Amino acid sequence: MFREYGRSVKKIIDDVCELPDGDTKKEASQAIITMMGLVSGLSLRDDVSYHKLWDHLMLMSDFKLASAWPFEAKELETLKERNSGEKQEERERLPYKSGEIKIRQYGEYLQSMLKNLSEVPDGEEYNELVKLIAQHAKRDYLVWNGELSDDNIIVDQMVRMSGDERVEMLLRDRPIDVPNGTMPIDIISSKKKKKKKKNN
Repeated sequence: MFREYGRSVKKIIDDVCELPDGDTKKEASQAIITMMGLVSGLSLRDDVSYHKLWDHLMLMSDFKLASAWPFEAKELETLKERNSGEKQEERERLPYKSGEIKIRQYGEYLQSMLKNLSEVPDGEEYNELVKLIAQHAKRDYLVWNGELSDDNIIVDQMVRMSGDERVEMLLRDRPIDVPNGTMPIDIISSKKKKKKKKNN
């Protein structure tokens, strides 16, 4: 569903769904909306596009982020009713954007988010968005490389790809915590891999 946002965004949505209802979940949901807007090219300033992004978020989260819904409750109920049938019509697709990926482990969607990060104004939403992107970037790095000696490597790459110096101020010399149980595969460090080869 909504493949145009990519697996990166879907994984972040799944992680936020596990948070308890409250301000943190609302702030994270708003950060995801900003992220989805950056990836899709839909404007957050246009009321129709903004509403569409929230509709998509509700559907992608299976309405688990309903506590963050910023519109009238009856609109959410209408959305649920419209999408409760067993067979859904093919959803509107956004055109696929192809281009050069500078750091392959992060993929095109994360690169697109970082590239447009400087357009997001300062505030809690920006801070939460940077935190979510950093967590995902670290997760991707570990999947590709097996281990990470210093979280500042992620920070340097994020600053280089985004051109946004605020990222450095927020993340430099601070640990990037990836929530437990959110790694898609078990990570085996390269040292362990070498020991295994020696034993064989």
